[in-house]
Amino acid sequence: MRFVCSLILLANCLSQWAIAQDPKLDFFESKIRPVLVERCYECHSSQTKPNELGGKLRLDSAPSIARGGSLGPALLAGNPNESLLIKAIEYNDSGFQMPPDSKLTNEQIADFKQWIAEGATDPRKEEMPTNNEPTMSIAQKAALHWAYHPLEAPAQVPPVGDLGIDSDSIDRSIAQKLAEKGLSFSPLADRRTLAKRLYYDLLGMPPTHSQLEQVVQNPSEDWYVQLVDSLLQSPHFGERMARRWMDVARYADNKGYVFQENREYEHAFKYRDWLIRSFNSDVPYNEFLRFQLIADRTDPENKAGNLDAMGMLTLGRRFLNNPHDIADDRIDLITRGLMGVTASCARCHDHKFDPVSMADYYSLHGAMLDSTEPLGEPSPMRLVDKPEQGATKIFIRGNPGNHGPEVPRKFFGFLASHVEAEMKTGSGRLEMAEAIVDPKNPLTARVYVNRLWGWIFGLPLVDTPSDFGIRCEPPLQQFVLDSLAWDFIQEGWSTKKILRRMVLSRTYRQQSLHREEAFAIDPENRLWWRAQRKRMDFESLRDALLLATGQLDPAIGGPSVKITETPFPKRRTVYAYIDRQNLPQLFRTFDLASPDAHAPMRPQTTVPQQGLVLMNSDMVLSMLGSLGQESASLGTDAGIDALFRRVLARAPSPQEKQWFLEILQASGDSAPDLPENRWSYGTASLNPETGSIENFQTLPRFHQNRWQGTNDELPDPKLDWAFLSAQGGHPGGRIDQSVVRRWTAMEPADLRIRGLLRHPAEQGNGVRGTIVLRGKEKLGQWTVLHTSSPTHIDDIHVEPGDTIDFVTDSNSDANSDSFEWKVRIIPPDESRSKANSERDFRGELARPLGVWEQAAQALLLTNEFCFID
Repeated sequence: MRFVCSLILLANCLSQWAIAQDPKLDFFESKIRPVLVERCYECHSSQTKPNELGGKLRLDSAPSIARGGSLGPALLAGNPNESLLIKAIEYNDSGFQMPPDSKLTNEQIADFKQWIAEGATDPRKEEMPTNNEPTMSIAQKAALHWAYHPLEAPAQVPPVGDLGIDSDSIDRSIAQKLAEKGLSFSPLADRRTLAKRLYYDLLGMPPTHSQLEQVVQNPSEDWYVQLVDSLLQSPHFGERMARRWMDVARYADNKGYVFQENREYEHAFKYRDWLIRSFNSDVPYNEFLRFQLIADRTDPENKAGNLDAMGMLTLGRRFLNNPHDIADDRIDLITRGLMGVTASCARCHDHKFDPVSMADYYSLHGAMLDSTEPLGEPSPMRLVDKPEQGATKIFIRGNPGNHGPEVPRKFFGFLASHVEAEMKTGSGRLEMAEAIVDPKNPLTARVYVNRLWGWIFGLPLVDTPSDFGIRCEPPLQQFVLDSLAWDFIQEGWSTKKILRRMVLSRTYRQQSLHREEAFAIDPENRLWWRAQRKRMDFESLRDALLLATGQLDPAIGGPSVKITETPFPKRRTVYAYIDRQNLPQLFRTFDLASPDAHAPMRPQTTVPQQGLVLMNSDMVLSMLGSLGQESASLGTDAGIDALFRRVLARAPSPQEKQWFLEILQASGDSAPDLPENRWSYGTASLNPETGSIENFQTLPRFHQNRWQGTNDELPDPKLDWAFLSAQGGHPGGRIDQSVVRRWTAMEPADLRIRGLLRHPAEQGNGVRGTIVLRGKEKLGQWTVLHTSSPTHIDDIHVEPGDTIDFVTDSNSDANSDSFEWKVRIIPPDESRSKANSERDFRGELARPLGVWEQAAQALLLTNEFCFID
């Protein structure tokens, strides 16, 4: 047997080696097969239903391509110009274009032409049935699928080890599976660890030193239960849960790209505030969903403020206001986000794997199209049913211009035995919502409880939180999921109750330390033999930084703030402005969920950029000054103690204290030198005749990569349109609002200037550029209108402290006066420039960190600070 296996292995290796040595086969495998699989197999393979096989053509094997379809062979080897496949993918015939959704790239089309011209080498063989067993239909698979079975009262779990009959059944179930593998729970975590874990999981920020000390010193045997109950009552609990739900609801403060339309959702924050209130008041989950789907019926005048809940549906992308894409986005959110059903896969054809038909999809599509956004009061985020309801028609292949049969508007057919299916009131949203929250719906509670488990424990019980379809295997801990979902419904759909049960469990309270013998049996911790070690997410990390540096603003609710822009607001990160079109790099670096679509889970990456942000970003560095100064004011010994208490909520060990003493003593207390910067940016009053300038004032704010006035948006009340950027800028309207780019000499030098002044607009009266030495000597002056001009000056001598000013004024009219002016200051031999206006442009120079600030930063970079356990 071993000899036979060796021969098989050898043959396989030789086969792979032969493929690797054949450039034509290699070309097919790297260039052709991937495109066929990704763009063609859906409608042209053995997996396609016979009645949906496009043109009766299969493209998943060489023989099937040779046979072709209803139009004949798909290709003629050696002759791409006569091959039907090439004619289809070139899109030259408006009635014969494949793939139908979008054209292949020019490079891909060229690859297919080359492949056919070289003989269409194709190693794929015809797929033949391997046995005579009948294939189960999707409906038969659905009838057996675990997630579609109704929830039932959980069976009694017998005592296991030291877990008696009074212990939680979920703990006994997990302990039972552990015992089957010869494993057991890890020991209980200590008080400090559990307190940090609870604060993070329930509030999203760490405890302070004094809060931890209260926990450690609590003499009550019920200290843990008391802590859990107090945190569940904290107003910050709602903030933590709201931010999690905002991932589900793909929250953003704007619409994305909408061309010239106003892209802001100015009232989006009211939806976030509603979420915070709802989680804090423990609104039952079925009501929580009703408000977000049909508050226009349950609170039509917004007397209880629940119309704002409909922002879940209305705050999505606008897709250039394409109603069908907007409807699809909402269907995807409702079905994946609330029930784990990937219904959007049935937009162009019946679902390939799950029991979702196009009729099911277009029933929901009709409900979305027949709902409209009236805007204005009583809530700009509400939906209402249209007075006139349209027919529900299937779009052939998802094409709105190709209508298929009309179908009755019903909820998912595969759930008809569990919930009311007919959608007959208005758009049908009412019956849709009631079907989703029906206690007999087998999916809604399972999906939500699984999300809660993932948020609290670090990993969900079902790996695909938004896909409970037929390909979703039963979770290893299915009893835990089903019993929690059943009890969740029976106990009134209370989020706080089910979370309380989770965090009180033995499973949650165990240590997260590694155990070699358990790891060897269960390396992925699927059996839960230890707690999952968790790193802070972005919001918790930023909030922890603000808390540790004493700057966190704890106010609840209100409009969004742009946390990446100076002066770096100190509000909790849940209130960060989410720009759907231009999500800041900081958010992407720390794995914030994309606001473009519903997010089942966040990615978890570990990349160098995360450490670099903590070391170098202006946002983080701006937090360190007060903490460093406060610690330094206490003296070396007490300052180190205070620093550890603020950042790590504990006292330093003797060894840590010695290290910090050595660092502080070696560095001394002298203030660090600022890096050299020869450029400054401001405004002044120009005398056009003499070229002299007066009243030079630096521009007060660096905002959106330019120096400008104090307002976010221009014109500024004092400085009008005046600003300077790396490439140019814009003067204000008055002569005393001329913009000045000033270079200061540090040593004696002979210099030349090489520059180009450009006025790109087709309107306006142009701008005037003047070069001024020492504030009073005009070296040159140029006026440009819809054109450009060189601005060269030779034979300049400067002494230390001399200034060269590049002054631009509006030429009496500031209309359309944006300009570009790039200059280089070079020595006479034209070697490397001493200054380059574009290269050297920068915002405010960050003051180098003092020694105490560096000490604080060192602690903020530790794993102890960034990880929960």
